[in-house]
Amino acid sequence: MLNWIKFIVVFLIMLTSVITVMVLVNAEKPFSAAKKAAIESAVQSGQLASVSSADVFNGTVPTVTVFGVDADGKEKAVFVDENSKDGFKEVKLTDGISAEKAVANVKKELDVKKVLHVKLGLEEEGPVWEVAFKSDNGKLNYVYVFFENGQWWKRILNL
Repeated sequence: MLNWIKFIVVFLIMLTSVITVMVLVNAEKPFSAAKKAAIESAVQSGQLASVSSADVFNGTVPTVTVFGVDADGKEKAVFVDENSKDGFKEVKLTDGISAEKAVANVKKELDVKKVLHVKLGLEEEGPVWEVAFKSDNGKLNYVYVFFENGQWWKRILNL
């Protein structure tokens, strides 16, 4: 009887593990497909010659921010929107603040315990850095900082 209990427990643990892995893999597929399509679009449009990374940004309009180098060797970020018909918006990374500077601006005014992510995205007002972090009280916070000048745009605090 004890062997049957051990068998059932091990079987249930294995089954749970397999199902969990399958769910996680399937949940990542849309993001991977969107990133891949955005990278191909940015290169095919001629805005980037080579790509270093891509991030999904869910703002007012969902976009994929593709980072890379153009044909002139300048680092750019291209905001790929699947609904855009007339090319994609882009910014030169030297024309604005870096991700590290955006985090530093947030840390000046707020208590940041752990930075979760920093993403560059496009909003109606222009390019912004989204800084997501946990504060000292353990609450989730989002702060949006303008790419051009590092000024605050929007804060969503203590979620």
